[in-house]
Amino acid sequence: MHPGSCECKSICYQYDGEPLTCYACHCTDCQTSSGSAFSLYMVVNDKDIKITKGKASISIIDMNGIKVKKHYCPQCNTPFMYSADEYPGMAALKPGTFDNTSWFKPIAHLWVRSVQSWVKLDSSIPQYEKQAEMSELINLWASRKDV
Repeated sequence: MHPGSCECKSICYQYDGEPLTCYACHCTDCQTSSGSAFSLYMVVNDKDIKITKGKASISIIDMNGIKVKKHYCPQCNTPFMYSADEYPGMAALKPGTFDNTSWFKPIAHLWVRSVQSWVKLDSSIPQYEKQAEMSELINLWASRKDV
């Protein structure tokens, strides 16, 4: 069981499952929305997520041409999850919102053509110029050796 929350703790959730994949995205959309050099995403089965406190607000945004639902706290505006009709049964948690962030690490870097010049990527982790196929990212997670 992996608990998580927004910054102000008005939204709390529990994740009880095995991630499908986890990656870092360096696209300009993610840089803008996070206010940082990249965003982390952990793709999971949505049935394994339970909101234990609060009610999330949802906004529809366009991420790289896909209509995505951003689930966030209406008090502090922390996004903690994304979902899209294009990926039924899946959700992308923002793993930085877990109470303990030591149990995972990304298996790939996406949109490295947009990576900030000062970011130094680990050359042992696969890098993609643009968006990788979800099936490939899921296979990379399943075949990781540091389990």
